[in-house]
Amino acid sequence: MHERRNMLHLDGTAFIVIVLLVFSPGLPGCHATRVADGPSVVGFSQRPKPTIHVQELERDIHALVNNERRKLGLPPLGWDEALCGIARKHSNDMAQRNYFDHISPDGRDFSRRYQEAGYVCAVRFDRAVFLGAENILLNYLYDSVTTVNGAAYYDWNSREKIAETTVSGWMKSPGHRKNILTPHMKNEGIGIVLGPGGKVYITQNFC
Repeated sequence: MHERRNMLHLDGTAFIVIVLLVFSPGLPGCHATRVADGPSVVGFSQRPKPTIHVQELERDIHALVNNERRKLGLPPLGWDEALCGIARKHSNDMAQRNYFDHISPDGRDFSRRYQEAGYVCAVRFDRAVFLGAENILLNYLYDSVTTVNGAAYYDWNSREKIAETTVSGWMKSPGHRKNILTPHMKNEGIGIVLGPGGKVYITQNFC
């Protein structure tokens, strides 16, 4: 018996909140995505599971995001530890409570999470004040799993591949791309938590 399952999941919504100085409409954005041994079988090899250091992965994603901005002549985003902490907390909440959404089961969105952390975001641009934005993505530690006679063989992702597929997923989604390429955003924080089943929960917060 030979079965192959590819693991790639895209879901979610990212938001930019805008308050105009004259009136206050909301501008929605959008999200994107990507997810773990057995005896040796001829034709299949089991690569060792890589050790993923999440802080290094966060920095890899940050660098790739700034590469996308530089392509359009935009200034790079700074690394904000406070935003990083907010992002990690949301990723951890999603992993612990097994959901994937910008809004938590108790109804908190990213603006509420900013408020609870005492983080104030107010980026002025022309007649508008931008209050921040959020992208999320569910990636995976492996790209696919192949089952042969009951033995599972995993195609593990490297840290570099997880970073690349994360940013490419966001850039293919209009809302997420817009968040990343908003010219007047100054800083970002990326928070990653490894969850059960090889899931990699990624939150990106902007200001």
